[in-house]
Amino acid sequence: MSAGFNYAGSLVTAFPVPVNRQIGETMYVGQLAQSGLVGKAGGHVQIADAATEADEDNHELLGIVTGAFEDGVYNGTYYGDGVTYDTTLANVLANTHKDAAMVQIIEIIPNITLIKAPLYNAAYGSALQVLTETTGDATGLTVTHSGETLSDALDSFATIYCRTGANRGRYRIVTNCGTGAQVCTVAFPYAIATGDTFVRASCVLGVGGMNIPATANCIDGDNALTYYYLVKYHSINLEESGKEFAVFSVLSNSDAPA
Repeated sequence: MSAGFNYAGSLVTAFPVPVNRQIGETMYVGQLAQSGLVGKAGGHVQIADAATEADEDNHELLGIVTGAFEDGVYNGTYYGDGVTYDTTLANVLANTHKDAAMVQIIEIIPNITLIKAPLYNAAYGSALQVLTETTGDATGLTVTHSGETLSDALDSFATIYCRTGANRGRYRIVTNCGTGAQVCTVAFPYAIATGDTFVRASCVLGVGGMNIPATANCIDGDNALTYYYLVKYHSINLEESGKEFAVFSVLSNSDAPA
């Protein structure tokens, strides 16, 4: 299993079919791939872009990189083996099979393919912030964390989880996201006390938004989701710091702007 995105199963009785594709830029195992038409660098696939307002410049997510041919050199930034793309006759000739550098991908079938990915704070390996309650709330509706600043995520597109305190182990949808306070409509069952700890992620069970960093090897768990890929989250786990993850499927109309 790679450190980034991984195939996690299927919602129908089907097995993934790995395919080899020429690359138009250096790519690494665990990345999401999109069409090479985006960058027009001469490859079939390239690294998936973060969702942006330039909707016309983005394409559907095509697959998960599961293998790197020819050099297969490990990279500590991308946390996976990578392969450098070829542009010259000499480089192609030097390859074992005398063909252009390729990656192996498992193609994503919208609404069916399940994908597991780590949730990080903007960059791979950076754990989501732990939020410490500073004021307490007897209604169980608001988590106030003046010591930590989050992105002002799109309302109802984020989930908060209680790490310590009377509500430990419980999740709620954040219906009013903010930089220093997270407000829920469905209350936690117990009062929120000063010192209780929580973690919030920019994802929500069911249909939601997903954005990724430029490395395309994790979900950006603290993203404003001004623009996003439209996905369906099947499970979210925020229990352990640095090991948070989500399992999702890509919806057919991905990269929809907010």
